[in-house]
Order: sequence, then structure tokens, then C-alpha cells
Amino acid sequence: MFAARQQFNYQGSAGAAWGNNMYFPATAGQFVSKAGTTNLVTWKATTGYTIEYWGYWTAFGATINGGPGNQDGASTNYWSFGPITNGMLEFYYWGSGQQYFNTANSAVSLNTWTNIAAVFTTTGTTATASLYVNGVRQQIQWNKTGTFADTKSVTNGVVSVGTVFGMGRYGTGFVTGYINNLRVSNINRYSGASYTLASGPFTSDSNTQLLIVPTDAAGTTISYQAAPGNGTMTNASNLVTVTTTRANHT
Repeated sequence: MFAARQQFNYQGSAGAAWGNNMYFPATAGQFVSKAGTTNLVTWKATTGYTIEYWGYWTAFGATINGGPGNQDGASTNYWSFGPITNGMLEFYYWGSGQQYFNTANSAVSLNTWTNIAAVFTTTGTTATASLYVNGVRQQIQWNKTGTFADTKSVTNGVVSVGTVFGMGRYGTGFVTGYINNLRVSNINRYSGASYTLASGPFTSDSNTQLLIVPTDAAGTTISYQAAPGNGTMTNASNLVTVTTTRANHT
């Protein structure tokens, strides 16, 4: 049974979230998607790019994350953002093969609400990445090798590969847990060593490309309050639910 529509109840700091959540049970076939446009999938956009959301993971998936991004759940030609085995935070993309920006292990913990953000600043054909956990910039590598640094830059890699924005799985790697309040922006919203987490739910402005605040689910559709207006996402096999569980950091 799906939870009824509910107002968000913000708890105000790292380790907390607000309102309804999408629950991913790590079931084969789970996938939520939105047929979109290139403004959702082009992370090397000339104006910059930010993807940010709250997650509560009860287990970590495989070596490629199934988090939100330009993906169809199976194809190699896509990008996605989320934690993987051992709590490493990863921005995966397809360039000349599988490529990554990644933190060290244990950047993300299980069983606690965590805010994560991937921020890109683009100059010409060069995209410079920063990854944040609870507002703190993490030291990152490129392709899980070499030295760690505050930022990493690339000039190769795919720009966009389709028009589907999805989340929930990659092959046999699944999201296991809850995702809450997801925002995609066409600017680099954060810079420097840290930033103050929002004191309430994310809001929409002129730079917001997508803002997903789930409200309810029925059949194979998940409804959300979002930018640029209320909308729906396709819920493959009706496997992902909208729930108030852990809405108040419980």
C-alpha cells in the first residue's frame, strides 16, 4: 500500500531528511525513469551542472552505482551518481570505456540520512568535478587510481547519450534504501571546501532543471511535486514505493 500525500517535515541538519521518500527494495527490475531532454542528461553543459539529493542506504550495491542519472538500467552508455561497495561515492560515466570520479571508501555510511552532491564547472571542453558529502568537499580520484585531490578535470568522456533520466539499478547493481528530494541544476551551485546545507527542502529557481519531491504512487506511475511543475515518472514493474518511512529520521 502506498503512503498518502504528506507535507514535508524537515529536520534541519545532516543526518535528517523530510517528507515522502522513494523506497528501492533492491528487487530485480526496479527502475524509475523520466523521459526527458538533454537539459537533464548533459553533465558537461557549458553553464555547469549540479546533481544533489538525500539518500538513506541500507546496503551498498555493486561496483557501478545505480543512482540517479542518464541511464536506462542496463546500458553502458550513460552516467550515474551514488555510493557503491564499501561506501565509496562515485560519479560514473561512459567515455573511452567505464570512467569514474570517486572518493575513498567509507565516504558514505549506511543507515543514516546523507546529502550528496556532484558539482561540475565547465570551461570549453574541460569539466572539473567536485563531490560533496553533507556539505563537505571530498578528496577524489579519477578512475579509482592515482592521487586524491579536491577536484579532478577531464576533457574526454561522453556529453550525453539519450533523453532518459532514471535511477534504481545498473545491471545487477541496485539502489537499496531511500531517495529523497532530488535536484538537477544547470549551474555549479557549490564551490570551495564546504557549504551550509539547506535549511529546508530544495526549491526551484531559474537554474533548476528537475526537482523531484515524491508525493504518491499508483500502478506504474510515481507522482512528484517538482520543477518545472508537477509531473510523473515511470515505475518499472511497480517495484518502487513512495513511503513516509524514515520521513522523520526514524
